Amino acid sequence: MVGRKNTPESKGKYWCVVPGCNSDSRKKNKLDKYPWMEDVSFEPFPTKRKEPKLRAKWITMIRRPKEYEPLAHHRVCTKHFVGNCRSENHTIPELFPWNNYKSVSTTKPLSIEKRERAMEQSATVPAFQDKENSDPAHMLQVSSSSQQHVPVDIRVGLPFAVYETVVESCKLSESAPSTTTETDHSYSRPLVDRFLTTSDDVEDKGTQTDLTSEDMNNTSRENEQLKAKLSDKDALLRNLFIEKVTKNDKSIQQYTGLPNLETFNKISDLTLKYEPNLKYWTGEHSENEKSYQNRGNKPGPSRKLSRYQELILTLVRFRLALPVVVMSDLFGVSCSRISSIFSTWIFYMYFMFKDFIFWPSRELVKKFMPKSFYKFPRTRAIIDCSEIFIQRPRDPSVNARTYSTYKSHNTFKFLVSITPTGAFNFVSQIWGGNTSDRYITMNSGFLDYVSPGDEIMADRGFTIRDLLTERHAYLNIPPFTRKCTWGKGKYLTSTQIKKTRQIANLRIHVERAIQRLKSFKLISQILPWSMKSLVNPMIILGAFFCNLKKPLVTK
Repeated sequence: MVGRKNTPESKGKYWCVVPGCNSDSRKKNKLDKYPWMEDVSFEPFPTKRKEPKLRAKWITMIRRPKEYEPLAHHRVCTKHFVGNCRSENHTIPELFPWNNYKSVSTTKPLSIEKRERAMEQSATVPAFQDKENSDPAHMLQVSSSSQQHVPVDIRVGLPFAVYETVVESCKLSESAPSTTTETDHSYSRPLVDRFLTTSDDVEDKGTQTDLTSEDMNNTSRENEQLKAKLSDKDALLRNLFIEKVTKNDKSIQQYTGLPNLETFNKISDLTLKYEPNLKYWTGEHSENEKSYQNRGNKPGPSRKLSRYQELILTLVRFRLALPVVVMSDLFGVSCSRISSIFSTWIFYMYFMFKDFIFWPSRELVKKFMPKSFYKFPRTRAIIDCSEIFIQRPRDPSVNARTYSTYKSHNTFKFLVSITPTGAFNFVSQIWGGNTSDRYITMNSGFLDYVSPGDEIMADRGFTIRDLLTERHAYLNIPPFTRKCTWGKGKYLTSTQIKKTRQIANLRIHVERAIQRLKSFKLISQILPWSMKSLVNPMIILGAFFCNLKKPLVTK
């Protein structure tokens, strides 16, 4: 005999079957995590025997097929009922995500709303209290179906072009019979006296009339400026996109990779003031001095983008790796100009910020040493090599030097070093993917920073113990396995296993730092061979941006 002790119904576990709703009775036991479930209960479906029509309405309202049969644990939560509970007036669920949680009984059909809106507009008639003293340029009353008049000062509330149109329409309506009742006159007369002025008032308040005309002229100029901006669609799209990028800290993080808006503003101030006469990079020949640079009359088309816009263009492309065509459409310049701007600003910021990646002193490293390094207190740096995928070169010799057997792809390889807190303190130049870790460590200049007594943490692949011993430094790497004397295979002792785990738990931070570096998508995808000269500046620049973020290791 099969019992029901394991069914959801016997245990009191129900969940809402409305599509898109995630209400579940089990969440009521975790109100600290799901506080919105506190006042939510679950209503069972009407029975098929006693209330078949009401049951069918429920199934139709929750957008389930007609052949749907609710199970024993299927319910509809009270979030979908008006008043958060089932009542006599509201016996069916009416509030859903697809109707913005609005009751169907109170929502009017669109055709009825349009008809009522048209009737209200047709019933709108401008009315004036006194034809002799009232001027349609000063006062306009719009009457609704409820016989209420709302005074509007046209000269303040409307642009000049709309003001003239309303005045002409009001003059034409003066000949029509007025539909305003005496009650309307008595209701709106104090407001009319406030806005309408006689000729004596104009003579006494000539200054006020002058200010009004000045305001109208300013409004007219603003309208012309807005029309000019709207006519330039490229500038409009560019400004809207830049406004979206610099909206808040979250937008800055998503679009540029910088930690917050304050950091972006500081970098912007530095880059805009450091070199006022910045020249576009167009290749090696552009390094030579040109005579027009001294004269100031640069040939060719003028720049469409400001330096601030060029900076945002560079940061967004570096962070998101958007295609040149997309950047061209967003900023309203040609594809070749996008490439030139990006190359110029990458080299420009590289020369500005490359010296900010420096090797800190031993005292500084010890001061900010995380507690997790208590078993390796003399650790000075953690090193590792990383690779960037590149397009396959046409030259066979270059293809052989850049092919990585580890990645099975053509790559550029570079060495990075971080402090125990996770900040980059050394980034090498790029090498071919076929270069060994030992060779890069020997020739990259990293060993020049190592001092006697330092401890360098690395992976097993870094066979550089002899190189560090020459400098009286120590290498911390996981122990190598030994060959078994009792048969085939290799093994580690229990002490070696513990040391391997300890080093692995700390060495993982360099992998996290490299992952943070490759969050700049342009250096995490397959780079075309034409961008080979930008690879090293982009890596250095990405490491500098990563150092601006919070430390990776704090404990």
